[in-house]
Amino acid sequence: MTTERPNPSVSRPELLDQDGRDRTFRRMLYDLLKVGARMQDVRDRLAGIIGVTGPQYAILMAIAHAQDEDGGAGVRVIARRLHVSGPFITAQVNKLVAVGLVEKRENPKDGRGVILCLTGLGEQQLSDLTPEIQRANDAFFASLSRSDFDALIKIAERLVESSADALQ
Repeated sequence: MTTERPNPSVSRPELLDQDGRDRTFRRMLYDLLKVGARMQDVRDRLAGIIGVTGPQYAILMAIAHAQDEDGGAGVRVIARRLHVSGPFITAQVNKLVAVGLVEKRENPKDGRGVILCLTGLGEQQLSDLTPEIQRANDAFFASLSRSDFDALIKIAERLVESSADALQ
């Protein structure tokens, strides 16, 4: 009994095995899905330590980095950095404001907008969590050399761009 092989899930020759099948491509996809799931699991575990959700933790970290780099950031900037919608950020930020981790300040460049900043409590929570964040990230990326890391950065940036086309 011969089993007909399924059509490959890609057609680009660069992504196919020499025999025209897509086994390597599918294995890579499964690996990327597993990495993404583990990344979310680690994020959720770190978030749980300070009593927030995974997405809220990501927002706190984005605000902290924006605060360090630019003195704070508006909702749109945080949404772009995290590749989510502005309304989602607004809803989650309102919850973070309610628990005293984030504050909204008037944007000095635009009186209508707000700048998101961590409160003293928010800064303290992330500061206390830093050793755990470092341990998690160091372990997660332990297999990468500097050149691997540099290559991964470029590949991830390109995949973010091209993956948007796949949604069209």
